[in-house]
Amino acid sequence: MHNQRSIYGGMLQEYAVNRLRDLNEERTKRIDALKDRSNAENYVKEVRSRVQSCFNMPSDRSVPKVELCGTVEREKFNIEKLIYFSRENYPVTANLYVPNTPGKHPGVLFVCGHSNDGKACETYQRGAQNLALQGYVVLLIDPVSQGERWQFVDVPHAQGIHGACTSEHSMMGKQLRLAGEYLGAWRAYDALRGLDYLLSRSEVDPCRIGITGNSGGGTMTTFVQALDSRFTMAAPSCYVTSWQRNIENELVADAEQLPPGILGKGCEMGDLILAYAPRPILLLGQKNDFFDARGLKETWENARKVYKLLGAEENLQFFIGPTDHGYSIENREAMYSFFGKHAALDSDVKESADTEIFKASDLNCTASGQLMSSRPEFSTLHSLLEKEALAAEASRKKLSTPELKAELKKALDLPEIIDLPYCRHLPTIGWSSVPRERALFSRFGLEGDKGVVTTLKICSGRNYKHFPEMEKLTIYLPHLDSGSELLKLDLPLEENLAGFDYRNIGESLAMTGSFGAEYRKFCTVHNQDYHYDSIELMFGSSMVGRRVLDILRAVEYVKTNGVKELHLIARGQGVIPGVLAALLTRKVAKITIYDAPRSYMSMLQKRVTFWPQSCMVPGILKFPDLPENYAALESERRLETVNFVNEPVPEV
Repeated sequence: MHNQRSIYGGMLQEYAVNRLRDLNEERTKRIDALKDRSNAENYVKEVRSRVQSCFNMPSDRSVPKVELCGTVEREKFNIEKLIYFSRENYPVTANLYVPNTPGKHPGVLFVCGHSNDGKACETYQRGAQNLALQGYVVLLIDPVSQGERWQFVDVPHAQGIHGACTSEHSMMGKQLRLAGEYLGAWRAYDALRGLDYLLSRSEVDPCRIGITGNSGGGTMTTFVQALDSRFTMAAPSCYVTSWQRNIENELVADAEQLPPGILGKGCEMGDLILAYAPRPILLLGQKNDFFDARGLKETWENARKVYKLLGAEENLQFFIGPTDHGYSIENREAMYSFFGKHAALDSDVKESADTEIFKASDLNCTASGQLMSSRPEFSTLHSLLEKEALAAEASRKKLSTPELKAELKKALDLPEIIDLPYCRHLPTIGWSSVPRERALFSRFGLEGDKGVVTTLKICSGRNYKHFPEMEKLTIYLPHLDSGSELLKLDLPLEENLAGFDYRNIGESLAMTGSFGAEYRKFCTVHNQDYHYDSIELMFGSSMVGRRVLDILRAVEYVKTNGVKELHLIARGQGVIPGVLAALLTRKVAKITIYDAPRSYMSMLQKRVTFWPQSCMVPGILKFPDLPENYAALESERRLETVNFVNEPVPEV
């Protein structure tokens, strides 16, 4: 991608950091204001409600249907290979480690991190076997897209998806959001249905139930324990820090690690720990982890204030291992000792050498090692999602244009009144290799959200230091960068033509992290565009919503400066915010669209789509899709369609 210059490359990063710092300042004040046990109990109830509202899950907590697929017998414990169903015909592969000693045993739900081999990962086998040797019944489950639950093995040419569990997660994550769903909630529900099964076992003591996991499993441990009162102890490893530290450190997270709306509710990661305080929790980290150990200690210190008011300060512990990201032996032994103390077992435990690491084929529940190939009669996440989306499409009511606009405003998190952006008069830029009328841009920086500058570039051949007087104006909304696209595309050169780089496009493209501005990285499932959109999602908004607001503010600016007739031209991913903005204001006389996506439903129905997540409105399929939005503009004679495409066009 030719990017003329991303002069605001750090803008979205600092905007996000400042929002998180403000949030934490307010949250710290709230915690410091707690004075007694009653205050602390009320705070715990409040954050529990806020956290749980971010996880939309089925309510079924009955014992799930289970298929026993075989048993690995050993002297001191057996490993049952089983499949349980967290939703109708939706399987979860798991191993149940059962000690060969009589009586009731404490139980542990062990949730895997981002290991491609899932429950067969050597580290997790060692952890589960040692817990079984110490007297625990352990359910070790495969997360979706790991172990035997890969979801894209039958999709040819799925670039960047095959063999990478986090890429599968984020592909599913962006499609789930179109239906108003969240991958983290699907994964948490898988785990909770595993808990339902674990508690049904006669060998398990329901008064001694723990949960642990590392990395992605540490994420699920943190989330799942905050969603259910039945756990009596928890030990998340290599996840807990703070979202402020993650964002300051430019850390891109997996789709399940980003609860929608949680930052907008004023919660930090520590509130997940406090949701069932003063339950015993051990926070595990590593000295050289990308999940910042400083944030882990800060979260522990902050949460400990609440635990102290509840009279259980010793229930909240933390341990930082000496090595890199991973469930190292030091962290596992800290977990064994913590669980032993709270399960009335040995609390001074060293890891046993009496373990045997099995091949994945020995632990598999299927003949081929993959549910999709061995048991094609089972549903996949995508098939259930498509079924849900089609049912919603069939049942949703037809909206009038005013009703559609009202729903869009809510979905896009737009204010009732569009404010006039502050304008910076920026230096003119140009090139000598093309005609002056196409190569000289007078630039105006429009600042709506504090510190977020979008650029309006008038392609006039003049060096304006003020916004020029004009009756008519056409604004081009680019796919990736208005400057380079206006130079190369054969667009009609109007009397007055401008390009507009909305946020994270063109001059405002984030240059943080290791992603840069290459097009092939822009449309991958993990990149900086995905990252900043995910932050918006956690604040209860979306990148596309903020882009629509950018465009509406630009409309206000040019109309206030005398433009009477305003046209828009939009291309590629610029079509979506352009069409939605045009529909929401009659101040746009007409919009012409090139390389437009056909529908959000088509993005969901494709197993792999490379339309960026930042194009996707959360929950949009619960009310009229893009075709209905196009039709509403057509009914007002304000839309001209040049062509549709199934996937994003390459760079110009």
